[in-house]
Amino acid sequence: MTLIIGTRCRDGIVLAADRRRLARYEKGPDTNKLFKLACGVALAGAGDDAVLNEARLFIDRRVREFESESSPVTLFDIVEITSGVVNELVSYYKDRVEEPFGYVLAGLENMSNGVAKLYTVFSAGFSDVPWACLGSGSSYARPLVELLLADGDLPTEKAANTMPTLFTLVSNVQTTVGGGVDICIVKDNQGTGNITHEKEVGLERLRGAVLDAMDLRP
Repeated sequence: MTLIIGTRCRDGIVLAADRRRLARYEKGPDTNKLFKLACGVALAGAGDDAVLNEARLFIDRRVREFESESSPVTLFDIVEITSGVVNELVSYYKDRVEEPFGYVLAGLENMSNGVAKLYTVFSAGFSDVPWACLGSGSSYARPLVELLLADGDLPTEKAANTMPTLFTLVSNVQTTVGGGVDICIVKDNQGTGNITHEKEVGLERLRGAVLDAMDLRP
């Protein structure tokens, strides 16, 4: 019951997630689906809320254990740890939860420096991707992401500015998505910024711009 959008930009990565939580198809209190781990990696999950939170705790603990034993640690190491946790929990919760789960991760290749990269992690494996859409709202969001963000030519700030509108559009047609949007920017060679929250927005200006672009103004 989620929408996660991640995209590679001209100067880094933008990762965003909604906050809506459903309990037996009834709207519940908002929940965080996007986190910044202590190691500086941004992590967003789609799927069963309880399982996602359990997975996040395991990932955070194992990353800290790995850091105490190995140096230097890379983003790829964090991805492998996440993949291992996801595989374990998928096996443990098989046939116990209805909704499958997966994660999108963003961070610098060498944790404190290097190019920002984006990964998806599912039980079937992980991939280094230029953009990602996960969750129940992904089928609605994907055409918009392909149109506006998939080329990777926008700076991170402008890409982040599109997220409230994208999430509002999807929430209007997919009621399992909503609660505004949490956004995190990972800048190349700079690191992961703080997570910010934006509310849903009005769409009047967008409608006007589309009408103008298509020469449909009455």
